[in-house]
Amino acid sequence: MKKVALLIVAVLFATVTFAQSNLPIDPKTEKICFRKVINTVGSEDEVYNRIFSGFMNKYYKSPATLLNQNDGRTMKGKHQFQLDNGDEVKSKWPWITYRFVIEVREGRVRYTLTDFMQKTQSNHTCEEWMDKEDPQYQPIWDSYLQQIAAFAEDWGQQFEESLEPEKVIEEEEW
Repeated sequence: MKKVALLIVAVLFATVTFAQSNLPIDPKTEKICFRKVINTVGSEDEVYNRIFSGFMNKYYKSPATLLNQNDGRTMKGKHQFQLDNGDEVKSKWPWITYRFVIEVREGRVRYTLTDFMQKTQSNHTCEEWMDKEDPQYQPIWDSYLQQIAAFAEDWGQQFEESLEPEKVIEEEEW
């Protein structure tokens, strides 16, 4: 019975460790960085308009307030989301800020999500949560990292869905 319990604990530990290692790290900046290039159809202007109207206006309440740069080819901005720490009082859940960059080129779009920071009096990078050797390490940090990965996956999925051109239904002439 002890061997079975030990095996279960080992599998759970390996699962948590594996989930943590799935976070993409940019080798240059050594920060968590979700980046993807997506092939699409349409001119740069058409794709840009689909992104702004189909994604930015639906995903963010006020996209104009969070964009730092918007030159028709590149959108850069900063936003935040809240993590769940299991506490019933939602105001105690940590806020995470992140930066995004959306670059439009002929036939393709690239998005980048990076600079994940815990919003506190003195901001802390989320990469600190990956260090299990840190004397201040807390097991909840693994959950936070998984939530960041889930957020980025959901963001990317919704972004990709917005890139698909609307189907034009031609009316029949009578």
